[in-house]
Amino acid sequence: MESQVEQQMESTVKVPEEFIPVPVPDSVMDYWKQHTAFLNETYRKISPAFGKKKGKQILLNDYAVQLIAGPAYQPQLQQHEILSGIGKYEEWQQQSCQNELQTVQYDHLFQIQSNEQDRPTTVLILGVAGIGKTTLVQKISHEWAQAQIYQEFHFMLPFNFNDLRNLENVSISDMILHSYPYLKDGLEIILQDPKRVLFIFDGLEESNGTDNYNHGVAEENSENVPHLSPEWKTSSANIINHLLRGELLQGCSVLFTITPTAFQALDLPFIKKHAEIMGFSEEQRRCYFLQFFEDPKISEEMYQCVKKHSMLYPLCYIPTYCWIICSIMEATLKTSKGHKSDPHLPITITQLYSSFIYNMLKCHSNSSKDFSAVLQQLGEMSYMGVCNNVTVFDESQLSKYNLQSSQALSGFLQDIFQTDPSCKKKLYTFLHLTVQEFIAALMKSVHTRSDDITSLLDEASQHSDGRGEMFLKFFIGLTSSNNLLQEFVGKKDEKITNNVLDWVKQKVEAQLDREFIDIDAFGYLYESQNTALTQTLMKKFSEIGLRHRKLSALECSVLHAMLQHCNVINNINFELCNIFPQSLRILTPVLHKSKHINLNKNYIGDLGMKWLSEALKSPHTQIQNLELEKNSIKSEGIKFISEALKSANCKLKNLKLGNEIPEWGHFPNTWKLQLADNELDELGMKYLSEALQNPHCKLQELWLHNIGIGEAHMKLLAVALKSPHCKIQELKLFHNNLGKDGAKLLSEALQSPHCHIRSLALGGNNIGAPGVQFLSEALKSPHSKIVKLGLSKNQVEDEGIKWLTEALMSHHCKIQSLGLHMNNVENSGAELLSKVLQSPHNDIQYLGLMFNGIGEAGMTHLLEALGSPHCKIQKLDLEHNSFHDVHESEVYKLVTEYMKTRPHAEIRLPTRGWFCGNAIMSMQQHLETF
Repeated sequence: MESQVEQQMESTVKVPEEFIPVPVPDSVMDYWKQHTAFLNETYRKISPAFGKKKGKQILLNDYAVQLIAGPAYQPQLQQHEILSGIGKYEEWQQQSCQNELQTVQYDHLFQIQSNEQDRPTTVLILGVAGIGKTTLVQKISHEWAQAQIYQEFHFMLPFNFNDLRNLENVSISDMILHSYPYLKDGLEIILQDPKRVLFIFDGLEESNGTDNYNHGVAEENSENVPHLSPEWKTSSANIINHLLRGELLQGCSVLFTITPTAFQALDLPFIKKHAEIMGFSEEQRRCYFLQFFEDPKISEEMYQCVKKHSMLYPLCYIPTYCWIICSIMEATLKTSKGHKSDPHLPITITQLYSSFIYNMLKCHSNSSKDFSAVLQQLGEMSYMGVCNNVTVFDESQLSKYNLQSSQALSGFLQDIFQTDPSCKKKLYTFLHLTVQEFIAALMKSVHTRSDDITSLLDEASQHSDGRGEMFLKFFIGLTSSNNLLQEFVGKKDEKITNNVLDWVKQKVEAQLDREFIDIDAFGYLYESQNTALTQTLMKKFSEIGLRHRKLSALECSVLHAMLQHCNVINNINFELCNIFPQSLRILTPVLHKSKHINLNKNYIGDLGMKWLSEALKSPHTQIQNLELEKNSIKSEGIKFISEALKSANCKLKNLKLGNEIPEWGHFPNTWKLQLADNELDELGMKYLSEALQNPHCKLQELWLHNIGIGEAHMKLLAVALKSPHCKIQELKLFHNNLGKDGAKLLSEALQSPHCHIRSLALGGNNIGAPGVQFLSEALKSPHSKIVKLGLSKNQVEDEGIKWLTEALMSHHCKIQSLGLHMNNVENSGAELLSKVLQSPHNDIQYLGLMFNGIGEAGMTHLLEALGSPHCKIQKLDLEHNSFHDVHESEVYKLVTEYMKTRPHAEIRLPTRGWFCGNAIMSMQQHLETF
């Protein structure tokens, strides 16, 4: 279903007049026909690396892709792009569910969108290895040749960077003819109208000389040649660089693809638009399994088996991983002769690739001994590539490592698809980047001296772009536990295993003293599959801090496995970790071990509340404090949490569901519920009210900040507050819409003998003087227990102060803290309050009057009241009022006299700051400078 954002974008696409499709000129019609026929036949079918079955081709019409649109940006990878992509995919899925995902169709990449000023001429397609960039390029080329898309371009010229990487001293014309020689006689005419030409370059990361793209290239031999003419000769890298920058064939359009890892190393500020390939949706994954296994029953069984696997399923957003996993499952089914419908699946990434390579070796090797030498040489070349970001290898590199094309070798390497069949150099790439990384780790795990292990691991862990992360996981997994491949590479060296485990232990123990841990260390421990070491290390952790680290479902699976071995944990901090409901579902079975869990500012939503409620109801739960600020929780989520609060097993004392708010302080052992900034409708309030009336509910502090509470909500809440089972002692209702009618309902509840409210915060509720009148009745009630009252920003004014002071002087009133900021209180109101401070029934220790209209007379009354023997003020805040000309010596005299008997009191006056008893001399020195 098309998102609202996408529908809006499609309705606002603007096409410049010069880019409305026009007929191909007669002068190039014959070349156009020949070119479209060539592209149509070349790209009609594809045999991708992730082919459903070996040798089976896919019709491009069957290939669908979703592109995420946006302005070009520079990715900052701190982990392997494959793992980073899982979290990004989950974020896109969440945005899609909320109709907030901005997508773009692949045939609209060069059209002006509603948020763009000019038509883009250079567009970047970003995607991790194996996600389908090449297939998309082939699909675009095929559909253009079929006159379905981009007909504003008369010629579309797709290139693979591998076809061009070794071309030197060539012009753009030479480069085109290298791939499309049949255009020779018409090329000059074709290039006379550059705006009708679209160049496509697939795989910039595979280009030689990628550093050239970071800056303008020196034009060595361009001085005596017309400036960047089609005949200007240089390297192919220079040619492409100038095309990208719009300095060659000005007006032409360029589309190119690149991986995130390669892109972050480049500086391409002239790229104004990008689209990123999202990967397989859930439905596409299911369809893939169906096409692979062909039998609908078996394919559905296999798909459901993988979907339940929290380690493997997140990887299936990449088509290549679907192929790898399906291949392993198919081999398992063949081994079991089709009788096993629930095949045993790997539980780590190392085990996944071990199974995959094992099956491949079994198909391509005559004997383990013959293949051992090939693996060693192949691993050496792989490791060189991992260290230097090399993913494409030519014949000379194979020869350097004594590799020959053979049946065994072809099982690991595939020929790069050549757009120019006459290309003399054969180029090789691994089936996937991670296959290359695995082979490198496999070789190093066998052919590294035990004394060199630590330096090898340290070096691999120091790559800031995450390129060594998968290598590390593979290496640790291969050396720490038994694996299938020992048949081909020999038994592991116990010294190497011990050194690897020592390195892992050091990395994990280094997290014990950190406020925020590096979860990669847990990933290494997980790959080792060493249960004894895991139990020993994880029992040492009493705090798990991961704030600001974006956690994917895969990482949550690792964390789940690690936390299983922990004892009771005091605190887990997941704030700002991009945790989505499905990731939370993975974590929920182990969350009961923690006393305090911070999940603030994630994407929990109502579905996530369902999983959390299960943890809270667990008979083994230790959860006492749970923070869920800013998680888009609505009434359905409140229903789930309300049910949990009714459970006899629930030990929850502190539950936050909103924004952080500056607090006045806490009573000892306060139990708190905070619902700020989540959406609570009347139905949600009904659920909450019922929970508060349940005898098993233990909450004593309730925060309902900025969630639109009005009279109807208050009516439901008041019923709970009057219940004999309600234990709420602190109620905070900042920034709602109670008004005077809501204040009346609240007042009635506060007068109930069953009401236990001691702290009441009502700032920003527009209750006015009438609302204060209702509340005053409650304060005078013999059942009143309120000691803290916040009424800031309520238009109380002097009329409301009149009602309030009558209540404050009642012998039943217990108020100790009173906040009246921003209420238009003037001198008359200040005078009334000064009388309260002198009353023998007064218990006020804090009085806040910031941002009012109190002048000199009002301030004088208040300061003189400080001298009363009945005054108990410890903190008086008068900042930001209307008096400016009071003589400093008078102020000093009144304040210092009071502070002689109250050495710890604090008085805050306009522009003077706090007057503190323990700093009176410094204040005296300050005043003497006036």
